[in-house]
Amino acid sequence: MVTIVDRLRHLSEVGTVIACPEMTLLAGDHDAPIVVGAGEITVLTPMSFGYTLRGTPSDFGHALGSLRRIERDPYDGTLRERLTVKTSDGADLMAGWTIPKVHVPESGAWIFTGEVEALSFHEYGEFDPGTEVAYLLPRQHRARIILRRFFPPAVGGEMPTKCLRVLGSEVVLTLDDDADLLIVRAPASDVLITCFAENWLGEPLRILFGQLIYPRFVLRQSDKWAMGWVRPSPPWMRDSDACSLWQGDDELSNADGFWETFRRLLAYVVGARNERGDCNFEANKLTDLYVEVIQAACGSRWVWALTYASAVEALVKLLGLEGRARTDMDAKALMELTQAVDAFNAYIDAWEGDPRPKEPAKQATSRLLRTSSVQALRKLVADGSVAKDEFHAWDRLRNRVMHGSLVSPYSTTEEDKLLLDLSRLFHSLTRRLLQDVDPDL
Repeated sequence: MVTIVDRLRHLSEVGTVIACPEMTLLAGDHDAPIVVGAGEITVLTPMSFGYTLRGTPSDFGHALGSLRRIERDPYDGTLRERLTVKTSDGADLMAGWTIPKVHVPESGAWIFTGEVEALSFHEYGEFDPGTEVAYLLPRQHRARIILRRFFPPAVGGEMPTKCLRVLGSEVVLTLDDDADLLIVRAPASDVLITCFAENWLGEPLRILFGQLIYPRFVLRQSDKWAMGWVRPSPPWMRDSDACSLWQGDDELSNADGFWETFRRLLAYVVGARNERGDCNFEANKLTDLYVEVIQAACGSRWVWALTYASAVEALVKLLGLEGRARTDMDAKALMELTQAVDAFNAYIDAWEGDPRPKEPAKQATSRLLRTSSVQALRKLVADGSVAKDEFHAWDRLRNRVMHGSLVSPYSTTEEDKLLLDLSRLFHSLTRRLLQDVDPDL
């Protein structure tokens, strides 16, 4: 079977030069092109492509005006130019958005240079609806060891493959060890919806491995058309390995636990909806929190502690624990507290002095009737979802780092334990969130 990797690998190797006898720099929708010429695209890194286009615009005024559109509003990315090319082997590719630099020599064609992030194609025909994505795997990362151990043995010369059932759909993962790739395929369904699935399938990997894992290759197919991309794939960072959910004494032996965690994470991501009940094209809130701590891992220890402490509170909210009615008090104690709050608020209403403190005082007192993040975490400690040391680390660091107290920049046994316990709390809350997810629904 021909895969998206087979079709696009020749466009992705760093250093490759793609000859383009026809290159078109587009202006706004329905506008005439800025210039049509020839040149080449070079694969600079797994994150970008560089290009050179040689050609002279037929309308200098239109070209110069279009090239300056982005200056009107630098935050509107749609005011950039777009590049399309025809390669020497006849393939039509979209190179995407760009802000070109222009050199006008004394004689000869103008020279346009710049960078684009991705290459894509669009074709029509008969296809099997679904999504295929492929992720680069560094050879020396522990994720490679984990996947090698957890994939079933290859059969009949085929590559190792794992099939997972998630929300009634079959997700197929293939480890292409020779090509340093993890390939994931999913047929289109009412659950794994085309256009959304290409993002959903990678989110569990970012959480499990604590890395900014995005697909290098993407294939999106309906029954009548197919679209494929070579996309930017960020480098994996050693500093963020501690952010991974999948770690511990059995990280190299618990294959069933790994795949079940993947299933639950994917089911949670797919099941999330926005306020209107629609699917989210952007990443899930849980995934976003992991992306934040992954990026913070490359900063200072203070930034690391700030981000983790905030992410813990965000997870408490995701669990729906903060703000609900107090559950750590019996009915009698809660009634007595409610009466005391009502009496206090009545006293404040009758206050005839400066009115400015009245509302803040009433709001602060009324919060006593709702579960705070501290109370929610104490409840999780009591039921065994969170370890005492994990809560202690958050309770000790949270207010300090949020209000300007620096974390020591030096590594000590005590300081490192606090930071690692804070990280473990984040992972414990993630596992608690996944407990209620049923990937078989």
